[in-house]
Amino acid sequence: MHRRFLSAFVASIFLAFPMTAGAAPLTGSLGSGSFDSGSLSGSLGSSGFWGSLAPDENQTYEELDPTSGTLIATNGFQVGRDGFKFENWSDPTPEHPRGLTPQSMQTLYGDEICARVVNGECALTATGQALQADLDDFLSGGHCYGFATASGLFATGVVVKGDYLGPGTTVFENDPTDRLDGLISRYAVTQFSSPTTDGTTKNSVSETLGKLRAAWARGDDYVLGVYGEPGGHALTPIALRDLGKGKTGIVVYDNNFPGVEKMVVTDPGANTWYYTAMLNPSTPAYLFVGSPENRMDLAELKPSTQVQECPTCVDGDASVLVLVKDNSTNADGTVVDSDFEVQRPGGGDVPGLEVRPLLNNTRAALLSVPAATAFEINLVGATAGATADFDISLYGEGWFNEMDSIALRPGDSATVSVDQSQRKLSLTGSTVLEPETLFAAEQADWSVSTKSRGLRLQPGSTLSVERDANGDLVYGLVGGAESGSLLMGVKRTDAVGDRVVKTNGPVALPAGAEASVPVNVWDGVSPLAVRVLGVGVDVLYPMNS
Repeated sequence: MHRRFLSAFVASIFLAFPMTAGAAPLTGSLGSGSFDSGSLSGSLGSSGFWGSLAPDENQTYEELDPTSGTLIATNGFQVGRDGFKFENWSDPTPEHPRGLTPQSMQTLYGDEICARVVNGECALTATGQALQADLDDFLSGGHCYGFATASGLFATGVVVKGDYLGPGTTVFENDPTDRLDGLISRYAVTQFSSPTTDGTTKNSVSETLGKLRAAWARGDDYVLGVYGEPGGHALTPIALRDLGKGKTGIVVYDNNFPGVEKMVVTDPGANTWYYTAMLNPSTPAYLFVGSPENRMDLAELKPSTQVQECPTCVDGDASVLVLVKDNSTNADGTVVDSDFEVQRPGGGDVPGLEVRPLLNNTRAALLSVPAATAFEINLVGATAGATADFDISLYGEGWFNEMDSIALRPGDSATVSVDQSQRKLSLTGSTVLEPETLFAAEQADWSVSTKSRGLRLQPGSTLSVERDANGDLVYGLVGGAESGSLLMGVKRTDAVGDRVVKTNGPVALPAGAEASVPVNVWDGVSPLAVRVLGVGVDVLYPMNS
């Protein structure tokens, strides 16, 4: 599968090489079955990520009338006034045609995400373009966090309605517009970064109820996050109701059900909860079940309005974000139970590895790994069903590395290795692989990205891609006796404009040889070529516009 960003971001590099459209919305769970402080392993299919997610067979999970019981507290939110009249969406539709834009990326991360600003219009850096494309791809799993945040900010008066809504109208009276959709999309992806992540906490049921009452008393609110076998979902809490027998209902606005109140049923004494809902309108209903291990999230609203820490900008967080995603589904729409494991090279815990929750239904895991740490990601296809389709993205300080389209049939396996410098990625597998790679990096006043595709990597062979210390991007092929070939393109972005060059045809890469491109010293004007160097091989492949 060729993800949407490959056509949206790098189409100008490969105009001569058509690319497949993006995947349909996914219906799997957030991540894997178990993890500890240093290692992570499990499934990107139906198994859970946050402790015990499976329903208790001895319990019933009846959907209660949200007016049940006695009202305890409310923030005054009315779903038919303060909620949106349209549903949460996933992929672009005629009603919601646009995702993020360079301007929304600028409001998210500030001017540092822009290579240049001309007449007030931001042109993204190469790393910014890659990040925007990945975030847009992430939004194919739904915009629930953006809906919950935007509705809460409108209701509490933090965001001025007149800036986004029709004059004198309520939120519910407005149809989708590019400006309103852009706002929802912007807030939806703040869950990736600080300060939004800093204002998000996991809470027991009692803590959740207490924090909601305290926030409402001071005119504030939270986004309520719930996790279950279906994935993660964001809700707008609006009232508390005493249901008797020690149970309390949290009445919510669920952006999958416009104009309708829903209820999360909680048991503070047992520290358990449950909720029936949909992840987005294209999926069937799901059941979310909470426990002392699977607690609810509360995310403060105001941090989402601030400039966020850019995961790919220079002078950002020194840690590296790793996104592991499987894009596939079975023919009947059910999830593919593909597996992955993150560990130190050769096995063992990765020091400082952290897992970050995602509130949508993309079958993905977002991890944080300290800088200067080597690790490997072991990928395994499902035991049966469709071919898994893995994408691996790394976001670092001033750089972005990605290996896509790692297709694994049932029983197949592959490993993506990251060296200690985190400048080099290597891929090997038990079956023929046809990966696509994207490497982007930025300097003080310019940035560059390099894309490759077309290589058929044989079982037992290893493809490596490295941003070396000299500024070259180096592709290596080792193991096996079969040569490979790949198509390559480079894009430089600076304060003047963009320059794109590509190879005229495939670059032959013999086993044991390396193909290097001096991308970090290319000024966008002088000639650029790929040099293939190995035993008995020294060939230049010119790159042209």
